[in-house]
Amino acid sequence: MHEMSVAIALLDRVIDEARRGGLQNVTRASVEVGALQSIEADLLREAFSAAAEGSLAHGATLEVTLGKAQARCLACGHSFRPTYRDYCCPSCGKAEVKVESGRETFLLSLSGDASDDSAIVALP
Repeated sequence: MHEMSVAIALLDRVIDEARRGGLQNVTRASVEVGALQSIEADLLREAFSAAAEGSLAHGATLEVTLGKAQARCLACGHSFRPTYRDYCCPSCGKAEVKVESGRETFLLSLSGDASDDSAIVALP
């Protein structure tokens, strides 16, 4: 399952950032997943929940936003939004493209409990 490998990598980042931000536990994580990753949000949430068992993110809610994809046609220079199944340029019909965005996963924010009070960790 593709979502499980993404969830495990995401959990590692969540734990690193939570520790860096002084959180004792994570109650919520917000992520943006590129449209070209072919991620099912519900499956990613389930995989994250399973991967987080026994960690400081156990029981955390994962908020998933789908990011937009952007590509540029190398043949005609047209910029467009490809889909996971269609990389053809709508202007000239060629599939010679440079994907500029849509394959990333961004950890946007974390919420949890710090030693003194509830905290939100905003990430750059």
